[in-house]
Amino acid sequence: MDDHTTHSSPETDAADPLTVIVQVDPAVEFSSRGNQSQTVYVGKDRRTGKYYRFGAREYHAVSLMDGRRTLGEIHRQLQQDGLSWTEVDVIAFVKELVQHRLAVVLPIEKEVSRPVETADHDAASADASATAGANATQPSTDRRKRWAGMALRGLGGLLTQRFPLADGDRVAAKLLPAFGGLFSAAAMAVWTVLVVAGVGVVWSNADAFSTEVRRVFDQQLWLVLALLWCVLKIVHECGHAVCAKRHGVRVGRMGIMFFLFAPLAYVDVTDAWKLVRRRDRVQIALAGVYVELAIGAVAALIWWISPVGFAKHLAAQVFLVAGPATLLVNANPLLRLDGYYVLSDLLEIPNLRAHGRKRLGAMIECLLFRIRMPESPLVGWRRDFAAFHALCSVVFQIVWMSGLVFAVATWAKGLGILIAIIAATMWGVLPLLRWMVKMWTLAPREGWTLNFYQRRLIGICTFIALIIQFATVHSSPLARRVPVVVQFQNEQIARAPVDAFVASVFVQCGDRVQRGTLLMELEQPELVLRRDQLIDQRDVESAKAVQHRQRGELALSKVAQQNAESLDRRLAEIDEQIDTMRILATRDGKITTPATDHLLGRYVKQGEELLRVSDPQEKEIMAIVAEDNLEAYKKAAADRQVASVRLRGGVTLDAPLRDLQPSASRRLPHPALAATAGGPLAVQMLQPSEDYELVHPQLRSVLPLNPLTSLSVQAGQIGRLTIPDDRSLVSRLWDHLQSR
Repeated sequence: MDDHTTHSSPETDAADPLTVIVQVDPAVEFSSRGNQSQTVYVGKDRRTGKYYRFGAREYHAVSLMDGRRTLGEIHRQLQQDGLSWTEVDVIAFVKELVQHRLAVVLPIEKEVSRPVETADHDAASADASATAGANATQPSTDRRKRWAGMALRGLGGLLTQRFPLADGDRVAAKLLPAFGGLFSAAAMAVWTVLVVAGVGVVWSNADAFSTEVRRVFDQQLWLVLALLWCVLKIVHECGHAVCAKRHGVRVGRMGIMFFLFAPLAYVDVTDAWKLVRRRDRVQIALAGVYVELAIGAVAALIWWISPVGFAKHLAAQVFLVAGPATLLVNANPLLRLDGYYVLSDLLEIPNLRAHGRKRLGAMIECLLFRIRMPESPLVGWRRDFAAFHALCSVVFQIVWMSGLVFAVATWAKGLGILIAIIAATMWGVLPLLRWMVKMWTLAPREGWTLNFYQRRLIGICTFIALIIQFATVHSSPLARRVPVVVQFQNEQIARAPVDAFVASVFVQCGDRVQRGTLLMELEQPELVLRRDQLIDQRDVESAKAVQHRQRGELALSKVAQQNAESLDRRLAEIDEQIDTMRILATRDGKITTPATDHLLGRYVKQGEELLRVSDPQEKEIMAIVAEDNLEAYKKAAADRQVASVRLRGGVTLDAPLRDLQPSASRRLPHPALAATAGGPLAVQMLQPSEDYELVHPQLRSVLPLNPLTSLSVQAGQIGRLTIPDDRSLVSRLWDHLQSR
């Protein structure tokens, strides 16, 4: 049977619990379900909408609880019917039913089979009968429980708000004549062809479609995305409703709920569990995704045939929201969405998560406290699969919910922090405290000493406290990672001094050259012509100066002489530019530029790279240190630590740390480090040029390599350098979340 809470065994003050009369609540409906050779029964609580799974033996025991038989009579009847249940088994089973409000305990003097009038009376009866034979609870205890329940419901209302907007059954009835045929066999065949065609179009045009994907993050289109999401989710929920109505299932309310301020559409189709055929229940669970994928496939085809423009981009957005986004969220079986219900239907396990979590909790208690695991209503592999599913869902939801809580706390500031505290209390602190109280009161104390469970609980809490203390105080055992790139040491990078043509190339890739070797000659006819013109102008001004001086016109002679000197200075600049068009080697080394012969005759712009001269035995590692790693790197460098460097390709080496260069820069140290080239550094394009710069300023440190190591690595290889982390594990996690 389904169990949504962890509870302890109630105590009893009755002299003979077998004299208690039990009645199954009239609000619980039962239906049989064939499961291959095994018949199971599903009970639905109409008040809560929850479903409970019973085996044949359990259902037979439930059928005897008619409000007239005592537990002793029920036990004797079960013995006569061949069920080897002991009196303890019967009492434990009844306690389970009462605690889940599936049955009530009637006082012996009352009339039998008295109908329960209200939900409040149900809750009071269930609480009053929580202990077999108990007549009433203390008023003060009831009052405290009532106030505590109201407080918890109020806090829960801050986390989740549900707003029913329409009668789903009425909406489905109106849509059924027009859209019910979408779920026929012929329509599903057409749907298969359509989806395959849509996926094929996107797959075959992946490069073009990737451009549309990048535009999803354009802030100017967020409003369009929000409207698309609203429309598609309405269609999604209508798909569930119409499919359920087509199979004769009553549809409940439709509306919207806010979970940590995140909007989620919903429709109540829980009555689908009444359907006997499993494929019908699966079809209802998949109906929303089925409709959205069809819309996404049509949008992909429209995108393919549309010309470039807004319509083409809008079709791509529809495909992304209706296709991959829907599958990523709704098909996840670890969330209580469509994928979860499909998995539950396929396995024939109603309330899969509740069964699994109960089993997982029992396994944890058995491991930590040696408590005997109770018998599970699931048999065979279903029992273990439910526990495995519960473990995966708990881990996933811890990560997912932590991310949501952190996002809300960051986004909503003060209110977000309050919501985060409430969420942590409701989902973490209170369940943990209830479980600890259960373990503490599981058995009475052994005189003045603590019992086994209490000693175990104290030991576990102490161990966890030590772990928390280590995680918050001690330095993290994990290392910081700093991006690095291999480059040549003192490499000569010859660039074009002016806009010019390559007239001659005297070297090729792999040639060894010495300092002063002529590598290349450039020519710029316009520059030579300009020099000749300036020479003529200078000669004219010099002649004028002589003539004016001979005539005694000293002032005019001085002006002409000054003009000639100005032209001489301009000529010197041009001669210097012409001289720089002779590219010389400034160091001994090797030509590493490939295809140098292709440069001959090319027109190159000023600053364009022409040749590189370096020595393969002289390489170095450049470490790029971000601001958050600055202090840790300084400390490691001051201690003269030897860092471990791991390069792409599996090369691992050690290099002594060196001091940081004094100033930070946004200049990209090496093209291989850019994120656009698969590197670790975020870059942005400079306008109007097409060059890139770093998004955040970075400091640099150069680590020299010995000749042997230099020969084993390649220039341009990128990797990571590890240094000790001076933060605690908690601080490291917090910094990681903030960086996201």
